[in-house]
Amino acid sequence: MLRAAIRSRRPNSAVYDARSRLLYPHMIGRNKKRQIRVLCYQLGGESISGLSPNDGAGEWRCLALEKFGSVSLSDSAWQTAPGPLRQPKCMDTVELTVEDQQPHEPQ
Repeated sequence: MLRAAIRSRRPNSAVYDARSRLLYPHMIGRNKKRQIRVLCYQLGGESISGLSPNDGAGEWRCLALEKFGSVSLSDSAWQTAPGPLRQPKCMDTVELTVEDQQPHEPQ
């Protein structure tokens, strides 16, 4: 589901670490231990570390695949942070990135 979201530039509603989140997945890769990590831009929902207060800005999160519960694609508009997408320190290798995909055309 997360790979589909990256390919189609669609956000996800997900439960991660027992908290509901609105995520915009941008990159999937593996850490040095070969565990899958997902770089997401989070604009809504909950987080243990909190989100930016009321300014509408999201937070970048590098999330462990094994901590995801339910995931569903959303039809909301795609959003991201300004600036180039960079490989995060949590990933040793990158398998899929939104920059390699064609923008999703609404139907």
